[in-house]
Amino acid sequence: MKKKSILLSWSLSYLVILLIPVAIGAAVFAESRHLLKEEVNRSNRVLLSQVQETIDSQTQDISSISSQLMADSQLSSFINHASEQDARWRLMGLELIKNLKSIRIGNGLIRELYIYVKSADVALSSSSLVSKNLLYDIYYEGTGVSEEEWTRLMQDSSESVFRKMKVFSEDRRIEETLVYLQPFPVRVSEDSPATFVVTLDPERFQQAINNVRLEPESIVFILDRNGRTLFSTGTAETPYSIHRYLQENKDTGRRTGTADWNGESVTVSQISSGVQDWQYVSIVPTRIYAKKLMVIRSITFTGVAAVLLLGGVTAWWFTRRNYRPLGRIMNIISDKVKGKLEQPDDEFGILQTVLTRAWEEQDQFATRLKEQQTVVRSGFLARLLKGRVQPGAGVAAEQEMERLGIRFESDSFAVLLVHIENYEGLFRTRGPEDKEGKLQFVHLILTNVLEELMGPAGPVYSAEMDGRIALLANIRENDADAVPQLIQAAGEAQHFIQSRFLIYFSVGVSSVRQSMAEISACYQESEEALEYRLILGIGQIIDQHRIRQPKEELYYPLDLERQLVNYIATGNYARSTEVMNEILMTNFAGEPLSVELARCLMFELIGTMLKATEQIKTDDMKELARRNELIRQLFACETFEEIEAELLQILETVCQMVHERKRSHNTELKEQLLEFIHENYADVNLGLTPISERFRFHPTYVSKYFKEQTGTNVIDYINQYRITEAKRLLQQDELNVQEVSERVGFLNSNSFIRVFKKYEGITPGQYRQNNRLIPHDNL
Repeated sequence: MKKKSILLSWSLSYLVILLIPVAIGAAVFAESRHLLKEEVNRSNRVLLSQVQETIDSQTQDISSISSQLMADSQLSSFINHASEQDARWRLMGLELIKNLKSIRIGNGLIRELYIYVKSADVALSSSSLVSKNLLYDIYYEGTGVSEEEWTRLMQDSSESVFRKMKVFSEDRRIEETLVYLQPFPVRVSEDSPATFVVTLDPERFQQAINNVRLEPESIVFILDRNGRTLFSTGTAETPYSIHRYLQENKDTGRRTGTADWNGESVTVSQISSGVQDWQYVSIVPTRIYAKKLMVIRSITFTGVAAVLLLGGVTAWWFTRRNYRPLGRIMNIISDKVKGKLEQPDDEFGILQTVLTRAWEEQDQFATRLKEQQTVVRSGFLARLLKGRVQPGAGVAAEQEMERLGIRFESDSFAVLLVHIENYEGLFRTRGPEDKEGKLQFVHLILTNVLEELMGPAGPVYSAEMDGRIALLANIRENDADAVPQLIQAAGEAQHFIQSRFLIYFSVGVSSVRQSMAEISACYQESEEALEYRLILGIGQIIDQHRIRQPKEELYYPLDLERQLVNYIATGNYARSTEVMNEILMTNFAGEPLSVELARCLMFELIGTMLKATEQIKTDDMKELARRNELIRQLFACETFEEIEAELLQILETVCQMVHERKRSHNTELKEQLLEFIHENYADVNLGLTPISERFRFHPTYVSKYFKEQTGTNVIDYINQYRITEAKRLLQQDELNVQEVSERVGFLNSNSFIRVFKKYEGITPGQYRQNNRLIPHDNL
C-alpha cells in the first residue's frame, strides 16, 4: 500500500514538472506584445540617454570656455582698453590670439571662436584681430545672413544661446551648423562690452553622435525651446506627425510612446537636456524588435512541444527506476526498526527517523572522543615538556603518542612559550563573569593562529602550562633558519591577533635542540627568555640571542640616591627626573641587565621613593591615601617599562604636592584664571591644557584649584560662559546658529546645540523664537 502511494506521488510530481514549461510557453505567448512594447521603450530610453550625455558633455565644455576666459585678466584688460588701440593693445591682442588658438585646438568640436568687442567694432578670433566688416566677409558673406542681421545679433545678445546658422566651411562651402553666443562677461549681460561666439564643426558634431551605438535605422532630433530642429541624424526637420505627437504629450509629461510615421509604427522617446533648454527626440521603428521576439516565440513553442513529447514517455520509466534503491534500503532496515520505532506512513519518514538518530549518536560520540583526546594529549605534552616522559623508555610511550596523533618527523625541536598579557578588549560587552570560559576562548584563538603560521617549519603541538601556552615545534630541516622562521611566524601571529582580536601577549623562544630528551631543556630556555619581560617590556618576542650576555653589574651609587631624595623633597621635578633618567639609562644602555639585578634595581628605586615621600610631612589624609596608592601601583608593575612610567608619575605627583602647598595661599590666581577665560572663550582650543600652559601650572593642580575656588570644573565653567554669550547673540537676527556657534568657540553647530540643550533644556533655535528682540520700529 505504501509502495503504491509513493509511486503515485512521484508520478504526479513528474506531471507537475511537465506542466511548468507548458505554462511558461503560454505566458510567453500571451505577453509577447507587452514584451515588444517594453523592449522598444527601454531600448529607446537607453539610446537616447547615451546621446543626451554625449551632447550635454560637449555643450557643457563649450559653455565652460567662457568661464575660463573670464578668469583671464589680460582679456578683460584688452576689452576695457579697446578704444585706445595702441601698440601695447595690439601686442596684447596677439598674445590672446595664441590663447584662443590653443583653446580651439584643444576642443575638436570647435571650428572657430572669436570675441566681438562692441565699443571698438573689432573681433578677436583664434587666427587674427580684424574689424567687424572683414570678419563678416570671411564667414558670413553670401550665406544668406545679412550684415545688418549679423550686427544686430552681436550687439543685442543678452543671454547664452545656441543658434542654427549658415557659415562657410574651410573649403568655402556653405553649410549649416550650430553657433554659441554669450554676452561677455556674463555678469553684465544687460549691457555687456563684448560677445563671445563659438562656431561648431558640424562634421565633428555628427561624429560625436555616431560614436554612440545607436540602431542604424533610428533617428535623433535635437530641438530648441521653441520646438525648432537644431540638429538631426536624418531629415533636416522634425516630421509633422512626430511634432504633433510631441505637442500633444507635452502637458501630460509622457516621455515615451508610439506614433505613425511614413506608414509604419515607430516608438518616440524624448528627454530634456541637463545643461541646455533642449529636447532630445529619438525615433525607432518597432519592426526592428518584432523580428527578435518572433524568433524567441518560435523557439519557445518548439521547446514546449519537445518537452510534452519526450517527458511524457520517460516520466513513468524514471518513477519506477528511482523507487528501486529505496525499496532495497527498506528491506534492509525494516526488520531492525520493527517494534522499536513508531513508524510513519511512508518509507521516507522511516528513513529520516533512523538516520537522524544515527547521526545524533555519532555526533555525540565524536564530540566526547575529541574532548577527551584533547585533554589527554595536552596532559601528555605537559609531562613531555617538563621532562616527566622519558623517550625510548618502551613501546608504551610510542603507542600513546600514536594514539594521541603525535607524530615527530625529525629529531629537531624548539619550544615557544606564550604569556597572555591582556584580552579584555575582545570582550567589550559586560556579561556574566565567566573568566574560565573567556580564557579558554582566548587559548583557542592563539593556538589555532600560531599553529597555522608555524606549520611551514614542521608539525606543531600545543599544551597549557601553568596558565601559559606552550607550543612544541618539530623542525623538519635547516636548523639554522628554524629560529628566525619561528620568530617571524610569531610576529605575524602577534600582529594579526592584536589587530583583529585585541589580545596582547609575549613570547619566549628557545633554541633548536636535537633529540626528544632535550625537549624539557627547550622548555626551560623559553621560560628563561620569557622572564626578560621584566626588562624588555610586554608584547615582546624574546629569543636566546637577546639574553645571551646580560650585565652582571648594577649602577646605583649612594650619592645619587641622596640627591634624588633631596630633589623630590624640595619639589624639583626637573632635577629629580634627570637623576632618575641617569640611573635608568646607565643600567639599561647596551646589553640588558640580568633578571635578578633588574629586580634588585626595582626594589632599590621603590625604597628610594618611600624615603623621599616620608620626608614630606602632611596631615592631609587624602594626600596620604593618594601617595600610598601610587606606591601600591608601583609594586603591581610587571615590567621595567611600567615601573619607569610609574616612577615618573610618582615624581610628578609628589613634586606637585610640594608646589601645591607653596601656592595654596595664592588669592590672585582665581581672578587671573577667570579673566583669561572671559577674554579667550571664543577660541575653540580653550581648555584645561592651554590654561595650564599659560599660567605654567600642572593641569591637575589647575583643575583642583579652580574647583575649590569656583565650585565647578574648568570645562563646565567655559561652556556655561559660552552659552551665556550665545544667548545674547541669539536674541539678534543678524547671525544664524552656525555663526553664533563659531563666535562663542564651538567647533561645529552640532556640538553647540548639544551643549546648549544640556544647560538650557531647549535648542538654540527654540530659544531664539522665545526670546527674539522686537525691532524698535515695531514698538
